[in-house]
Amino acid sequence: MLSGRIGQSISAAQIFFNLFDRIPSIDNASTQGQELSNFRGDVNFDHVKFVYPTRPASTILNNFQLNIKSGQSIALIGTSGCGKSTVIQLLERFYDTTQGQLLLDGVDIRQLNIQWLRSRLGLVSQESVLFDMTIAENITYGLENIPMEDVINAANKANIHEFILQLPQGYETRVGVKGSMMSGGQKQRIAIARVLVRRPKILLLDEATSAMDPLNEEIVQEALNNTQKEDSNRTSIIIAHRLSTIRSCDAIYVLDQGHIVEVGNHNELMQRRGIYYKMLLAQNNRPKL
Repeated sequence: MLSGRIGQSISAAQIFFNLFDRIPSIDNASTQGQELSNFRGDVNFDHVKFVYPTRPASTILNNFQLNIKSGQSIALIGTSGCGKSTVIQLLERFYDTTQGQLLLDGVDIRQLNIQWLRSRLGLVSQESVLFDMTIAENITYGLENIPMEDVINAANKANIHEFILQLPQGYETRVGVKGSMMSGGQKQRIAIARVLVRRPKILLLDEATSAMDPLNEEIVQEALNNTQKEDSNRTSIIIAHRLSTIRSCDAIYVLDQGHIVEVGNHNELMQRRGIYYKMLLAQNNRPKL
């Protein structure tokens, strides 16, 4: 039994050290490409195929085509594994396309400077990470010389400013390890403020409210709606499970097995009575816990 545990420990250690030894396919040192001086935020997936390197037998996106114009707010929906989050991972350049091109303002994303690219994107995910710092430090994390006025402005738009003012130490309140001193909704709004203070050109919302109770979801959703109204030229890409949160989007794309199988705004898709209509009907009829 002891020898078996030692063998398991050695195997686990080998996997651990292999992670450190692994050379990423996207080498940051070799991606010092161009910057776009007048970046609009147009996004074009042109006949994209994508296969995860660790799962070569499974094609996630296949001949995928998606065109998003600057200022549009669009939603991606579909069952788990249909390719929604992969779209965001390709935009963040965590991976590159297997075939086809991903273009920003008509330029292949692989030609762009990776730091410049990521500075133009703002991601709010389901599980936002806060650090054991003050609220102000969490909002400005990774930035330097941000005026307090900008921090407060971002917090206002994220619907968290009034709450912060009620705290004895205000913006100097520490949030605890992983934000343990904050509720889920408060953590998410601080994370939204962190994104807004950067003024991203493309806003990425990946299941940003799916883990919340209805009250917190409503508060955070109002904050997200404010972010989309703040800049009419900002492109917003929303991955949503709760379909009630995306009714105001300019376009809703339904994905299935790496393809777009239905597209339209909320009213158009409801009149069509297709996949979106049935998904929304099923959610509305689901018993509330």
